[in-house]
Amino acid sequence: MKRLCYFLGAGLCLLFLTSTVFAVRVTALYQAKIPVSSQTAEERNRFLQAGLTQVLIKVSGNPQIISNPQVKARLGSANSLMQEFSYAPQPGSSTKPFLLQLDFDSEGINNLLREAGAPIWGQNRPLILVWLESEIPNQPAEMMTSDSANFILPLLKQQADRRGLPIIFPAMDVTDLSQVSVNDIVTMAIPVLTNAAKRYGSDAILVGRMIQNSNGYTTQWNLVMGDDQWSWTLAGKTPEDTLTALADNVANTLAGRYASLLTNSVQSKITLKITGISEDDDLSQLMNYLKHLTPVTDVQLDGVTGTDVIVTISLRGTQNSFLQAISIGQKLTRVSDDTNQTMSVYQWNH
Repeated sequence: MKRLCYFLGAGLCLLFLTSTVFAVRVTALYQAKIPVSSQTAEERNRFLQAGLTQVLIKVSGNPQIISNPQVKARLGSANSLMQEFSYAPQPGSSTKPFLLQLDFDSEGINNLLREAGAPIWGQNRPLILVWLESEIPNQPAEMMTSDSANFILPLLKQQADRRGLPIIFPAMDVTDLSQVSVNDIVTMAIPVLTNAAKRYGSDAILVGRMIQNSNGYTTQWNLVMGDDQWSWTLAGKTPEDTLTALADNVANTLAGRYASLLTNSVQSKITLKITGISEDDDLSQLMNYLKHLTPVTDVQLDGVTGTDVIVTISLRGTQNSFLQAISIGQKLTRVSDDTNQTMSVYQWNH
């Protein structure tokens, strides 16, 4: 039996096919993975700066972040921000058989970016369902699934991890096959693919074609999130070239929307009434959710009445940055302004 979902992103929470699934928390955002030839301290130290650079780009969403003078000045002291390291085997490589994993201090990274006046793209990120069709000469077109043995999947996983993008592939089980065909991907039939994606609870879909030819690979991509769409045509001599460019384009686009400038002190506060707190663990889940949003520095519970709660939220960023953060996954959806117009009302979605 096919697995229903297969995560292609570092440190992702387990996702099941339910009617309501929300944005993914990328827990390995402050972790870098680098292929190395040995496990010596000398080689590890040589790659500390590269590891820190990888993490800074993931967290800021900005590939040019190391050009920031304050960030550039700290690259040489990467060791002070590193917390742990470990090694894992890297199959298929004779020259670099190990994968060095470097874990950096999350608060230290965030402080560095805040002091540098650079945006931070939080751990709650849009979940992307990938509809991908691959064409190789003299072979039938292949639609990528969660169980595909195609070499493209681990390559795309690697590039998605590099930029902190949570992605999944469809199971292409009986339900999917009754709704989607290869031709729907070839023609970029967005309404059909968007409708079929509902069962996966994704925040966005990425529709792609990879065509191998005598010059390498030509690819076409369409990223769809709500009413917004972005398209790219990318070519390269190797699949690594095109998938690297793809991950950069997707990450840069989403970071432009969700990364926000934060400070080390409270900039503003917002008070909300939240309805629908009806289950035993709803309140604890709500408070935990709010506290882990990137702009939030503190959450105070002001009152509980039946299934309604009132909270005051202290923000390191603007109220707009908070509203952008909660728009991912729709754990909180706007209901209306309260009758006394002193606060907004939101519904908690289980």
